[in-house]
Amino acid sequence: MESVDQVDSERLARFEAALGRLAAERESVTATLEALRAQNKTRTATYQQLTARKLTLKAALAPFEEEGLL
Repeated sequence: MESVDQVDSERLARFEAALGRLAAERESVTATLEALRAQNKTRTATYQQLTARKLTLKAALAPFEEEGLL
């Protein structure tokens, strides 16, 4: 049987991995938006969808940034 400390450390590791994936996705979306902007494709559906995703990720990550976790 696993100890509580081991379960907690595994849970923390999974949480940190998930948070890292969200932060990486935000960076990827931002880079893609910049590339589309450079191509003057700001009126495309893709650009608008990525903008919405960027705002969603920003809101999801904001509490972690406020706490200094990102």
